[in-house]
Amino acid sequence: MSESAESAEPTNIPSASDPQAVANQTSLALLVLKQGGNSGANWFFWIAGLSLVNTAMIHGGGDLYFIIGLAVTVVVDAVAQSIGKEHPESATLAMGIAIAFSLCAAVVVSLFGWLSRKRLPWVFGIGMALYLLDGVLYLILKDFLSTAFHGYALFWMYQGFGAYRKLEQLETALRTPQ
Repeated sequence: MSESAESAEPTNIPSASDPQAVANQTSLALLVLKQGGNSGANWFFWIAGLSLVNTAMIHGGGDLYFIIGLAVTVVVDAVAQSIGKEHPESATLAMGIAIAFSLCAAVVVSLFGWLSRKRLPWVFGIGMALYLLDGVLYLILKDFLSTAFHGYALFWMYQGFGAYRKLEQLETALRTPQ
């Protein structure tokens, strides 16, 4: 490498003598990290919504479901359908219980998303852990495509979790007097 290439400063790092450029770069870093964290937390909303769509499709007579939805709601829906077939007099009750369960699950998952976006890392972590367990349920059911998609979603959730952690570190550094 030539001497001029070794001594050249990267062009994306502003000079300390230009406080406006440093402030702009810092603001951009804060924004990018916040958007990354929000993107990871938003997975909870997708999971909640598509779980409800799965419940509607299953109880509406369909035999398909979204792989991003919750395994636990799919299992409860399948049990309700099975009860309804074996005991037609209890079909409406079983379906009502399954739908109520799916609604409760969707609310809880949405709360994980909302509280994760409030940057509560312990909530984000618990939500990811529960979604991991839900993926294990798909694995037990030998639904490998849904299991793999749970892994994909967890990867992006973890990226968001990490972005929030970096954002917190940067904000702490900015609050600390130099």
